[in-house]
Amino acid sequence: MLNVEKFKKAQRLVNKIAKIREELHDLDYNDSLKILPDFVERYARDRFDLELKNAKGYDGIGKSDGKRYQIKYTYIKERTSDGKVKFTNALDNIKRDTFDFLVAVILDKNYNIIEVFKIPHEKVCQEGWLRNQSFRIEKVYNQLKEFKVPVIG
Repeated sequence: MLNVEKFKKAQRLVNKIAKIREELHDLDYNDSLKILPDFVERYARDRFDLELKNAKGYDGIGKSDGKRYQIKYTYIKERTSDGKVKFTNALDNIKRDTFDFLVAVILDKNYNIIEVFKIPHEKVCQEGWLRNQSFRIEKVYNQLKEFKVPVIG
């Protein structure tokens, strides 16, 4: 049996999402129903001066360097007392030899961008960090410091 009050509240929340999506679209930070992926890609576009592409294996091309950028994001689930970071998921669907840089965008639970890494293809693929098209960021997070770039905004 449908709980009408819960449904009405859910509908109001979905209406807010629609309004937010429209506002993000007006800012050129969204053009699909995938609000968060579009937001992260457009952040990377602005941060690294990219021309976004819908290409197999990469998401953008550097306007000044011509390099291919693969853009992925994940959320921090937990920071443990011993300094370890746990993420909600790995960065998946990463194809070897299709990009020059992996841009890993880290979000907090409120979707704030809190860290960004620009990792060269050689490190991602040749260090053994990529397994079956999955970059297990949790396992190598402490080795990424040299690739960290300042967050804009």
